Amino acid sequence: MTEPYAGCSPQESAHLREVAEAAAARSAAYLIDAFRTPMTVDHKGGPHDLVTEHDLASEAILRADLTSAVPDSAFVGEEGGRSGQGRVTWFVDPIDGTVNFSHGLAYWCVSIAAAVDDVLVAGVIAAPALAQVFAVDLDGFTVNGASAQPRRVEREVDAFVISTFPRHVDLESNGEAALHASGRLTRAFGSVRTLGSGALGLAHVAAGWADATFDLHTNAWDVAAGALMVRAGGGRYLGLRAGVTDENPTTAHLRPAYWATGGDVEYPTLREVLTGLSRDARVNGSAEPEPTYP
Repeated sequence: MTEPYAGCSPQESAHLREVAEAAAARSAAYLIDAFRTPMTVDHKGGPHDLVTEHDLASEAILRADLTSAVPDSAFVGEEGGRSGQGRVTWFVDPIDGTVNFSHGLAYWCVSIAAAVDDVLVAGVIAAPALAQVFAVDLDGFTVNGASAQPRRVEREVDAFVISTFPRHVDLESNGEAALHASGRLTRAFGSVRTLGSGALGLAHVAAGWADATFDLHTNAWDVAAGALMVRAGGGRYLGLRAGVTDENPTTAHLRPAYWATGGDVEYPTLREVLTGLSRDARVNGSAEPEPTYP
């Protein structure tokens, strides 16, 4: 069970989760019909940063459904930024894993989180191509309606790690050190896989299907729902900026990097590698900035 929050009752948290589930279901129905069909693909920040017509359509569905169901709310989406204001803030990624989606690989999802007065209280990650819906509120975490929780694996050599690392942005930020770091992690852990969706990586840790996950270049819409899911079962989510960790549940999901584990465990190699890369990261010749949500 997640920690109680005086500013949001379990009933309100459950209501926000239900609203998110309904919105995610409508978006997922649209996306699964579009999946593996011809689509328009554009580039946002460079040749590796894709956006499709369906990212935009999915976000429009989610923005309309969430803000109409909860008028006293702000919406922060990957494609359209921030709009509205209110006690509730929705953090939304209309397709997390757009590259996978655009190429026909089934590992992608819709991610929605609700924060009340800046405290995360509910979330949904819907992966329609995998027939999975992950949901969390202040009463706990479920997968397709059944209770689930992380597993605890003490030793790195026994642990299974999934991530989006290394990718082009890691090479731009850290150069050859990113490849060296990838080698260190591969040698230290039992298995390491790069799957291409940060939100689903967190959901898999929360469900006990992976033991750790991380990303060095992320945003709140990618991780807010998954961070709450991991913590709901006793796992750890640590935000990271400039080599400094943040485990505060009200701010950790706002940091530009993170790692998460399935239990209250410490993986020294993971900590050393990620804090070092975060500390030394450079973007366009300057220190990596904190993400903002205008």
